[in-house]
Amino acid sequence: MQWNLKDSIARRVVDYYIGNPPTYEQIVHTQAVASYTRLIAVGEECDSHRTDLLEIAAWLHDIGCPEARRQYGDSRPLHQQETGRCMVSEWLKEEAALTEEEKVWLADVVGSHHQLPAARRLHFEPLFEADLIVNLIEGYYAMDKAADYLETMVTTPAGRSLYKSLFNL
Repeated sequence: MQWNLKDSIARRVVDYYIGNPPTYEQIVHTQAVASYTRLIAVGEECDSHRTDLLEIAAWLHDIGCPEARRQYGDSRPLHQQETGRCMVSEWLKEEAALTEEEKVWLADVVGSHHQLPAARRLHFEPLFEADLIVNLIEGYYAMDKAADYLETMVTTPAGRSLYKSLFNL
């Protein structure tokens, strides 16, 4: 079976998480973020290449968590972003299907995926919004703040529509 780049990266991420617990929670989180990222990107009428890049970034976005836990004892955003940026740069170094600019962009996205100003500057709002949605669902953020987050952090029309539907706002 011939896999495309997006599928190959998704499989590599899943395999990496299997070897670096906590496994299932991280895989489910990442898969949900990738799915919501794609929904938002399609809803925003991103072209197929851009949508695929956003989905690849979503698969990679938390890849630094296990290494951050090893190095720092936790996977707080600053630590996971720092380790994740380095890992993505290394993982994609030899990837011929991506341009150098795309490799740098993916590393920059992973290295700043919790930062709204970076999401706007680097144009990865669908991923930022998808991660926010999944983090809310998983209880990382207080659900009673969902309406505030909608007003302050969800900027795309497709993301706002999905967010409102999911959280009955």
